[in-house]
Amino acid sequence: MSPKENKQQNLRKLVIKPTHPNARLIQNPETRFPREQAIAVDEAQDIINQLYRKDAEYGDGSSAFMVMKEQFEGGVGKDPKPIKKDTLHTIKCRQSITCLEKIRVSCRLSKLLPPEAKDKIQAEIQKMEEALQWTEQYRNGEDPEIPTWARPWRDQLGK
Repeated sequence: MSPKENKQQNLRKLVIKPTHPNARLIQNPETRFPREQAIAVDEAQDIINQLYRKDAEYGDGSSAFMVMKEQFEGGVGKDPKPIKKDTLHTIKCRQSITCLEKIRVSCRLSKLLPPEAKDKIQAEIQKMEEALQWTEQYRNGEDPEIPTWARPWRDQLGK
């Protein structure tokens, strides 16, 4: 067996599949990676999957949109109102930002993740931060601009 064939045989498919099209870290599902890199992508994919709900009723199905929807339902000057039983997406997003930041800057994972996955992780962090900022401004009685990614669902936020 040639070194090239041996190297190709050591490449692995990703195990963790995205649960939602917006949760996809690697666009081509047939892409294969060295073992450690595949494990790193799967770890990150697992966290990203938790941020999206398949067949969601609201927005783009993301936890970030739910942060905004819950604050809108809670109202100006009030706490966010959970829409799903026992779930407050503000807390979920803050915890997810912390986890994704650790993955993004972790020595081991940062070196292993392909640029495509790093870019998606950064985009998800930014999306959640924009949603959290929107909720804070809305709660304080300001009229914040809806983030670009959420504009197709502005009617769900009273706009």
